[in-house]
Amino acid sequence: MPHTAGAGMSTKPWHGGELRWDHLGGEWTVLAPGRITPGTRDCPFCPGTGEDTPPETWRLPGTAEGSWRVRAVPNRYALSDRHEVIIESPWHDWDLATGTDAEATDVLYAWQERHRALRHDAAQVVVFRSRGPGAGALLSHPHSQVIGLPVLSAAARRELVAMREHYDRSGRPFAAEILAGELSSGERIVLAEGRTVAFVPFAPAAGFEIRIVSARHRADFSAIPDDELGAIARALRLVLSALRTELDDPSYTLILHTAPVGLEHVPYLTWSLRVIPRLILPTGLELATGIPAITTTPEEAAKRLRTRLP
Repeated sequence: MPHTAGAGMSTKPWHGGELRWDHLGGEWTVLAPGRITPGTRDCPFCPGTGEDTPPETWRLPGTAEGSWRVRAVPNRYALSDRHEVIIESPWHDWDLATGTDAEATDVLYAWQERHRALRHDAAQVVVFRSRGPGAGALLSHPHSQVIGLPVLSAAARRELVAMREHYDRSGRPFAAEILAGELSSGERIVLAEGRTVAFVPFAPAAGFEIRIVSARHRADFSAIPDDELGAIARALRLVLSALRTELDDPSYTLILHTAPVGLEHVPYLTWSLRVIPRLILPTGLELATGIPAITTTPEEAAKRLRTRLP
């Protein structure tokens, strides 16, 4: 029997399911009862006889005839009609932390390409990489995901309002002031090469969280030119390698923060990459209040990671 929305309840059709609005929490909930999870047979992303993906939407060709370095395909277990998987390498045991700078740049270039492609009719395009069972990764073959959403998340709306209000008051992007403060202090800097900086936030959401930013402020990640993208990819590879060594190859989620659709040119937003290690299950306090409980200070985390840089 179909459910009906009562007083104070809002719903939207959603890719075979529904989006339901939580009026108390101010956020959408995705209901996807038809979603299933992959099996455990041959890896569907490895080239060869076991390869099993929907027809690809994009590829970065390799040097040999018919080969590829990175490819994108629709997600067979999609949460949206614009939901793709980026298969980051033909090699099953490849990883961002152990690959080359050029290979890491290929992945970020694929993010740019598919972000632009999925903007049509979307309010927000989400790009993330989940690695390891603690991050909910169901397949170990290196991959990331790109999803075009018809709504803005509550977190995106809050950030948008805060960044715009700060810029109206000060005339400067909030991210520029945060970066200036981190560089001035130096305590939480993990890596600084040229215009690219990686640091542990002053108030992280998880232990050993890392943010990667550029001193060249842009709202839109997909607008970064090739030479700058290579430097960002190198920084990402180095900090992931440091995390891998310090924390014994932890599960983590890598998230791209970039401007919502239609706001790619505003002066008050700045893209960033956010690495969130998934070290422990949330505590009761965190679940009850949403307030993170961190056992390693950001200053100590940054110090330990600096010593692990290759």
